[in-house]
Amino acid sequence: MFRKKFFLSMIITILVVLTIGGGLSAAQFFFGTNLSAELAKLLDKASSDKVNVLLMGLDKDKTRADVIMVVSVDPDENTVKVLSIPRDTRVQYSESRYDKINHSMGYKNPEETIIRLVKQVTGMPIHYYCEVDFMGFRNVIDILGGVEYDVPINMHYDDPAQDLHIHVNKGLQVLDGKDAEGVVRFRNTYANGDYDRINLQQDFLRELFKQKLQAKYIKKAPAIINEIYEHVTTNFSVADATKYLGMLKRMTPDSLQTYTLPGNSQYISGISYFVYDMQETKKLVLHEMGYPEDEAKRLKESAAQQAGNQ
Repeated sequence: MFRKKFFLSMIITILVVLTIGGGLSAAQFFFGTNLSAELAKLLDKASSDKVNVLLMGLDKDKTRADVIMVVSVDPDENTVKVLSIPRDTRVQYSESRYDKINHSMGYKNPEETIIRLVKQVTGMPIHYYCEVDFMGFRNVIDILGGVEYDVPINMHYDDPAQDLHIHVNKGLQVLDGKDAEGVVRFRNTYANGDYDRINLQQDFLRELFKQKLQAKYIKKAPAIINEIYEHVTTNFSVADATKYLGMLKRMTPDSLQTYTLPGNSQYISGISYFVYDMQETKKLVLHEMGYPEDEAKRLKESAAQQAGNQ
């Protein structure tokens, strides 16, 4: 059971890192499903060991999804693939209504709405749902002894409403939990706003993965487990984690692969949106994420056959 919980804590730690891009809602994680039965019914049943987790981060008042990512865990390929969805992505809520995807949590039946919209945008099945509190991120980083990171620019920003105070200078340094949180949440002076912040988050995650995916951090497991217990709500349980235990020993920094929804920023009716490219998104999801599965399988077999004929 300890090894199962440690593996699950590593997966959820990755999720914590990924979701720190905005103020997030507090939640609970019980190493078992703590998701409502009604919401669990909205999720797809996995047809293989490969599963997709919809990762959510909510702002302080829980009405906006500031971080939206699909994390695809594939034990056969030994990969954890992350598809980031910019929070300003323009989506169709109804026949006549368009809005930003991060506003979904302010709508009626918010969880059902965000699951439907993510499926609509990506065309991928969603097997698990997860929300993470940014305080868990801070504390997990401190438990792991900080992360060495080359901060690309000076980051100074204060938002009393979110109790967010970022003051980190550029340069190579070891970031503690508070400063690491500030670095991955900062976007105030980026030319491309959330898109640039996503790139930094993914770069920071790769550094964390490279530095901390080592056997010596197994001894940190009890503290990590206790911390994660306080800050995550999900239907990903210890029983679900059992089938992924073998990945822990095989994972390397290259196991983590990150992608961002293709598209560009546009003003529509005076509002700034991120407009995703449907064709490029379909191509990315097929070639990199492997959906639709039947088509991806045929594509892979065809490529292997062509390689064998050369």
